Amino acid sequence: MLKKLAEIPVSSWNYKAQDPSIRHLGPMAQDFRAAFGLGEDDKHISTVDEGGVALAAIQGLNAKLEISLREKDAQLRAQAEKISALEKDRLLQSARMEALEQQATRMARVLSRLDKPDMLAAARQ
Repeated sequence: MLKKLAEIPVSSWNYKAQDPSIRHLGPMAQDFRAAFGLGEDDKHISTVDEGGVALAAIQGLNAKLEISLREKDAQLRAQAEKISALEKDRLLQSARMEALEQQATRMARVLSRLDKPDMLAAARQ
């Protein structure tokens, strides 16, 4: 329905019995009939048929929108899970880095004591 509706040309036109300054907008009856096979003939478009096509198109658009939203929601959930896993990994790496920094500080203290002459002599004995 949506594909057919998208392919129908929409034109500005006027009725022969009206002043040319009075314009209307819509599909030609022949195009509408060819696309949907509705109505009594290809010279008129019934408002019932035009409204029915419009409602069917709205339903089609709504269905497409719902599918798209479900897909986007699934993508967002997957991204949120990935972000959560990366945040946990970052916290673990941060804790490991802090432990290594503390270990390096302790080793530096030990090495600084060993550099003192009295400590070296005590260590040799």
